[in-house]
Amino acid sequence: METSKQSTQTVLTTAFFEKLQSFFSTGIKMDLPFAIWRNPQETVIHSTLQLDQNNDIPEELENSPTGFMVSPFEPSENHDTQFIKSDVLLDSDLNEILLSPGFKDKEGRFEKFVQQFSKVHEDSSFDYRDFLETPSPFKASKEYFLELVQKCKDSISEGYYQKIVPSRREKFRLEKKFHPVNELIKLCEAYENAFVSLVYLPNQGLWLGATPELLIAVDEAENFETISLAGTQEIRPGFELAQVSWTQKEIEEQALVSRYIVNCFKKIRLREFDEYGPKTVKAGNLIHLKTSFKVNMKEVNFPQLGSVMLDLLHPTSAVCGMPMIPAAKFLQENEAYDREYYSGYLGPVNYDGQTALYVNLRCAKVYKNDLVLFAGAGVTEDSDPEKEWTETEIKFQTLLNVIQA
Repeated sequence: METSKQSTQTVLTTAFFEKLQSFFSTGIKMDLPFAIWRNPQETVIHSTLQLDQNNDIPEELENSPTGFMVSPFEPSENHDTQFIKSDVLLDSDLNEILLSPGFKDKEGRFEKFVQQFSKVHEDSSFDYRDFLETPSPFKASKEYFLELVQKCKDSISEGYYQKIVPSRREKFRLEKKFHPVNELIKLCEAYENAFVSLVYLPNQGLWLGATPELLIAVDEAENFETISLAGTQEIRPGFELAQVSWTQKEIEEQALVSRYIVNCFKKIRLREFDEYGPKTVKAGNLIHLKTSFKVNMKEVNFPQLGSVMLDLLHPTSAVCGMPMIPAAKFLQENEAYDREYYSGYLGPVNYDGQTALYVNLRCAKVYKNDLVLFAGAGVTEDSDPEKEWTETEIKFQTLLNVIQA
């Protein structure tokens, strides 16, 4: 584990844990959008819920109300960007249900929420599974993925692309004792450096994840940050970071992502940025190469940098490929399934004055009796299809190691 249970449990009292479960159950029961999350290297659990299903997307992050944003890999009629406005709040510091300041409750929606919360809190027989759909059947064969990786390699060799990131999904049966809130807490305990989240979107389903990859962040002092994260190796207990060695393929894969970010800066004529890395970082049972890019938005006089870079960066070359638009088209034509919110982005917006959006990796969609996991692999000219398959299997284990423990 990356952190001790004690450091997380200091804020998770029994009373809060029970309230969090009731908060979750009430949102499911009333079919209202909500998010529960824990920021990297923090201990506080946050949760927020919107008291209706209106989906008003803020035009700019900088002028957005407080909330939680979720966006798919590729917007479609079935999956689009969702913004959960923070009408109701609950976190492990205050340990009480709060109505957002300034919320005008003319229809008594908060009162209805509180009444339902009280019922669920007292009813131990409530089963969230009764309100979730069963996944549609789908084919997931190793042979197809290996052929897809080879097709990526052939297209790269012909000079059309520098990198393509194919992905796959796998279905796992849930045990009866599985409960999403319990699993969220377990992931928080296991992965100190990950952004851990549990998000419910009406008509879009329930998503659980622990991602290591920051897409964009803006803090109260108007400091902007993004990272390039690529290259993947599995590690065993007792492994020392000083022992790691990276192949040329992995180094080049990470360098491509970093160059993509620098090219985005060039597009907006931004030259004043600080670059740190690459360095090896640990994320659960995996290690990656990471480079950080930071900008003081006041010094460069660019107050909308967060919104501008979000549009330029997504989808990053780490989840799509390079060049981005042709690689996205290749995946759309050849991947043979809808990624939905996997490899999109999610996170709090203007929460305590800060915005932090993360690439939705190491994630799963939760159904009534099944868990569908997603994973991808960066393919370059030097890739081995069998090794790329193994990489996706290893990435599945980030969640499965905790859930099946």
